[in-house]
Amino acid sequence: MNHAKTSDSDFPVQVFPAKMQRIILELNTTCGFPIDYTASAMIAAISVAIGNTHRIEVKRNWQESAIVYIAIVGRPGDCLSACRLRSKNSHPLTFVMRPLINADWKNNQEFQKKHCEYQQAVAMSRKERISAGLDEFPKEPKRLRYLVSDVTQEGLSAIHSHNPRGLCLWVDELSAWFKNFTRYNTGSEEQFWLSAFNGSTTMSDRKNCQNSIFIKRPFISVVGTIQKRLLTELANGERAANGLAQSSFALLRGH
Repeated sequence: MNHAKTSDSDFPVQVFPAKMQRIILELNTTCGFPIDYTASAMIAAISVAIGNTHRIEVKRNWQESAIVYIAIVGRPGDCLSACRLRSKNSHPLTFVMRPLINADWKNNQEFQKKHCEYQQAVAMSRKERISAGLDEFPKEPKRLRYLVSDVTQEGLSAIHSHNPRGLCLWVDELSAWFKNFTRYNTGSEEQFWLSAFNGSTTMSDRKNCQNSIFIKRPFISVVGTIQKRLLTELANGERAANGLAQSSFALLRGH
């Protein structure tokens, strides 16, 4: 799909509600945001907003969630500088994700407050907590969130266990994310993301811990930017066979 001016964009903007269409088109006119970049960013934001609250039953015993993997791809040979190209890719994404960023910021403020109260309660004796009208056995608060960025597979599983509604992995440079798949061992992280795209049940066993993290219905969407010249490199080798880039990602390409 090519990004272009309003009149010759191939992106089916008409599938969005009228208010969202107006935002997409006005951002194209006033800020120069490519239509397909803004629209695809909206799909990612809608995806995480829906999360695990709804699924579509395609056929009996076949359900699909709103999980999406979206790569916003920059044009090769653009006359703009690399910095400017990156900004044309990422600014629509940042704009669209702002409500989720603000929600995460508010949730983090609330978490910090509750965690401080929790630490104060833990520092008390059981008798002091009862006298103060606090819970006899304080429970550590969990941070609610929609977005994650630089996170390990184990860390992501822990965060998701506290946020069963679902998450979105927002990666500014998808090429770095791909290359990190083998930072600890060979292939396992890539297989994790293939399974996550299908919404397959995940189990994570923590080192030196008897408890496992069991997520029956994982929901993790992925969105980020990448330059087109890197796609061939990333699609070669085993990734061409397992279909991660080809079948999982929706690639929003420039000219």
